[in-house]
Amino acid sequence: MTVLFVVATIIVFLSIDAIVHRVREKRALQAVAPLPQVYVAPIRTPDGIFFARSHTWMNLFPSGKVRLGIDDFINRLLENPEVTLLKKTGEWAQKGEPILLLKEGEHTLTIRAPFKGYVVGCNEQLKSHPEFLKKALFSDGWAYTLMPEHPSEMRQMLLGEETRRWISDEFARLRDVFAGVQADVVPALLQDGGPPVAGAMKQMPDNVWKQFEQEFLQVQ
Repeated sequence: MTVLFVVATIIVFLSIDAIVHRVREKRALQAVAPLPQVYVAPIRTPDGIFFARSHTWMNLFPSGKVRLGIDDFINRLLENPEVTLLKKTGEWAQKGEPILLLKEGEHTLTIRAPFKGYVVGCNEQLKSHPEFLKKALFSDGWAYTLMPEHPSEMRQMLLGEETRRWISDEFARLRDVFAGVQADVVPALLQDGGPPVAGAMKQMPDNVWKQFEQEFLQVQ
């Protein structure tokens, strides 16, 4: 009887010891397990949408009219911009002429017309609903509908995979611009090879806003 009791006691202790080791191993695995990666949404560049190197998107209709807005590269750099339409229905927009003003705090960015066109429609709702830029950029987030004077100019615009390669190059250029800002003022504002942190321009000094407009928003 005593022998059986001793054997049973040993079995109990061995079982407890095995459970303890299993718990310790599980905790150790949890401690060294990598943290889940934060998903960063890519810059939106849908197929079938044209893009200008001055960072506007264009949707071409069968009638020849073009719906136009700012692209997601600019949209991601701003947090909650105030939008001002500089053109009215019935006016002409000359190529390179200011058509949109985006204000974030005390800073502004000027968006220019990528081609000469007659303004046949303005999205007045964009002024009171700038959230369309985030939630519905290529549907409700448009700014103007234009009738190009020279439709052949659309051939100079970027489309599909060409757009995505260009955007990747723009990230590299943007990193160079941000590199001139003190490290203690600007944290890691760009993912490695990925899109900028949302609202990154808000942390930039005035000279960077001016440099950005000169290097990224001019119409060639």
